[in-house]
Amino acid sequence: MTTTPLRPALLLLGTMLRELRTDRGTSLRALARTLGFTAAELSAWELGTRRPPAEAAAFILGYLHAKPADYEQLLKLHQQSDRPSYVEEIGATNLQQVYENHAVRVFEWAPHGLPEVTQVRAADRPQGYRHVVLVGEAAPAGGLPQHVTVLAVPAGSCTAETSHGFSIYETTSSTFTVVIRHEHARIYLGDPRTVERYRATFGRLHREALDHTLFRASR
Repeated sequence: MTTTPLRPALLLLGTMLRELRTDRGTSLRALARTLGFTAAELSAWELGTRRPPAEAAAFILGYLHAKPADYEQLLKLHQQSDRPSYVEEIGATNLQQVYENHAVRVFEWAPHGLPEVTQVRAADRPQGYRHVVLVGEAAPAGGLPQHVTVLAVPAGSCTAETSHGFSIYETTSSTFTVVIRHEHARIYLGDPRTVERYRATFGRLHREALDHTLFRASR
């Protein structure tokens, strides 16, 4: 069976719709019944696994009395919600935190030091959760929770193509999204071919980090 990739903007749209509903103290079933949707439809929209019709999204936002700024933002998200990529300005929303909450496995390449998200994450994660961080050989890597594995990549393995870090999030539906952080924005990539290239790069760096660790242990 082919797995449908998560659309980054659609996942954020669903999360914000759910937060708006819960902030109003309305249950999913009650809202669905009032607006004439099925609970299954509304649940899929909030989980980001299905794209709501534009009219339905606007109807929900109007019924829940979304603020004008939130209404405009969510409708813009809806317009982008069928795309495999999404650009998010730093300080606007935080889609990366949504992925943090959905992830069962996280793979990060941080050539210049540990990412902030790793440093503040709580240790109580889902059963089987795995988080692997590869850092540059000279990068500091102390004070981490037990569920995070950190490996150093030897300097000779780093090339111009790997000079920038990235994160790969795997969700319970076995879909993967790449997140690239720049100074002013985060870029979310869900295109399967692009994701596979980043996974291959991480796999190569991971193997070289393991070989480097074994070599140092054998000396």
